[in-house]
Amino acid sequence: MKDISSCSNPRELIILAKEACSITKLNSEMTDDEIRATIYWIFERLPDTTWKDGKMVPGKAGINLMLFVTMSEFPEFYQKYGLSQFN
Repeated sequence: MKDISSCSNPRELIILAKEACSITKLNSEMTDDEIRATIYWIFERLPDTTWKDGKMVPGKAGINLMLFVTMSEFPEFYQKYGLSQFN
């Protein structure tokens, strides 16, 4: 399996994550839980993600990347959950 650093665009990241998560559906057919699992798999492997007390702590660059990947590959999910809102 390739490493995420070898991916040059959001689609390649999603393909790699779906393969790792054994998801064979088209992006448009994925459930919300499958999308979350795919995004979480990528998040876990980002360089600025750390762990504290057994919980994942994503870094700012990772959050920005994941928002971009989600918006690019799963726009309905991005809109449905209001991921463009600043909290």
